[in-house]
Amino acid sequence: MSHRLFDILPTIIGSIGQDCFYHHVLTSIQTLAPISNIRIVSYSKVKPPFFLDDYPLSDFDKFYCQQAYLLDPVYDEIYGHETKEWVTLDSLTNDSFHNSVYYDRFYQQLGWQNESNFVVETQDNRKVCIVYSTEDNPKSSYQALECYFKAVKAAIQRHEVFSQQRCCRRAAASSQMPDVSRLDRHSLTKREKEIVTLILQGLTSVDIADKCFVSEGTVKNHRKNIYRKLSIKSQAELFHQFIQ
Repeated sequence: MSHRLFDILPTIIGSIGQDCFYHHVLTSIQTLAPISNIRIVSYSKVKPPFFLDDYPLSDFDKFYCQQAYLLDPVYDEIYGHETKEWVTLDSLTNDSFHNSVYYDRFYQQLGWQNESNFVVETQDNRKVCIVYSTEDNPKSSYQALECYFKAVKAAIQRHEVFSQQRCCRRAAASSQMPDVSRLDRHSLTKREKEIVTLILQGLTSVDIADKCFVSEGTVKNHRKNIYRKLSIKSQAELFHQFIQ
């Protein structure tokens, strides 16, 4: 295992910040343990989940991201409690799970068993989950992959930082502007709307302060109020909301 891990990690580390990163994460796991099914999902409190891997989206995938995730015990766990790095579906459910709406409308048809989730928290409060199923005992599979997960966790967090920075650069270079009518729904003041527009243009707090003839501290206070009203915690989430 350690020898194979040594062979695999350079490829993963070398792909950080690239579109192929999660493809390498997936294929590497499949070479290390007998995995039946595997996906990588990005969860957020403010937006529906989406898949980070490069598999074609099935109708089940679309249904999960649109509706079914709200009934998923794993989703409730990672945002309702202190996050554990490894969560199994069986540990969160009991016999009544097979009578649940989630099982009846989605999970039974999916056909997975012994589902496990390796959870990585990102800087913008998203959760990247490596979701997999196996015919073996989930704990045995985790023990086989534990060293890999510890190593790849830092790589995922670093990749997500690079991805956010790339998103910000693309947004700053874009001529797209926020939908002012959407901003109105959040009761932003005229000044706050102006600052949101300038942030989305790629300006820093110092630049905005100079442009608006206010102090940098005033801009930072406006930012706090904007984030609170939009129910977000970071600039990356702001870009995700208004730049498509």
